[in-house]
Amino acid sequence: TLQPPSIICYLASIHYILTHRGTRQALHHHGPLVLLFVGLVTVIFDLSMILDFLRTGVVTPSNKAYCSMWIFFDMLLYALTCVLMLWISIERHILIFHNQQLLDTKRKHFFVHYFPIAFIFGYLIVFYAYNVFFYPCKNQYDYQVVVCNGACFAFANPILGLYDQFANSVVPYLLITIVNVGLWLRIVWQKHYRMRRTVDWRQHRKIILQFAPVLIVYMFGYLTYGSLQCYNMIHGPTDLSMTIQQVYCFYCFYCFYLVGLLHPFVCLIGMPEIYRKWLPKRNREIVSTTMNPRNRMSRVAAAMF
Repeated sequence: TLQPPSIICYLASIHYILTHRGTRQALHHHGPLVLLFVGLVTVIFDLSMILDFLRTGVVTPSNKAYCSMWIFFDMLLYALTCVLMLWISIERHILIFHNQQLLDTKRKHFFVHYFPIAFIFGYLIVFYAYNVFFYPCKNQYDYQVVVCNGACFAFANPILGLYDQFANSVVPYLLITIVNVGLWLRIVWQKHYRMRRTVDWRQHRKIILQFAPVLIVYMFGYLTYGSLQCYNMIHGPTDLSMTIQQVYCFYCFYCFYLVGLLHPFVCLIGMPEIYRKWLPKRNREIVSTTMNPRNRMSRVAAAMF
């Protein structure tokens, strides 16, 4: 299983960012750092619940409190990943092209950089806490089905269920695609057609390339996951939707967890300064040269490690 090495890689990446001052203070590392924390919680808790269900074939412990907590964290972590990735994609535009206008004071730092992340967490926690624990419907939990068959609000109020899928999943990923394609087109335009614009591309290279590998992996797994779920909710119990439901259950549903397992390894591709710290270094120790006054020949002693 990839779970233990994935957790180790998560912890090592987070530890490196937090303990190195330059990396910790760089604004373009804050969003990916938060995303790493969300992925770590997903792999430790949510994935462990899934693996326990697959091992036993039943939700354990089989009670309403456990099911409610599982549904809450499962939906919250998935939505957090979607919306956070959208904001990180948007913020890269700001960091590259509007840094001097929007991030030149501490006040702007707070409202443009820190507040959006805090708002995303607050909005999604309140949204799912209310709809999972307090929405006026009766949950019919099935302990033989993964995630106890889901929360009742999505079935009791189809409009609210569609809003959840589109606003917190499908639309963010469509916007992520548009925003990132727009970023690359904007970079090409600025670099080749507006040469007078003073943008230090070497300085922003990390910002441009850091998030790309993570984005590709998440888009492959999550966009398919959300799209199939929305299709099944809209079209209802038709033959086609039942086939899609089976594909979703056996393949796409678990893409969510596979992507979470691969996240820290893919993250290292965009942050080579982390894994370079782990690689063994070849050191050469040079002993000072000694001169022979008679023949003026030097003897150099060197030790290779």
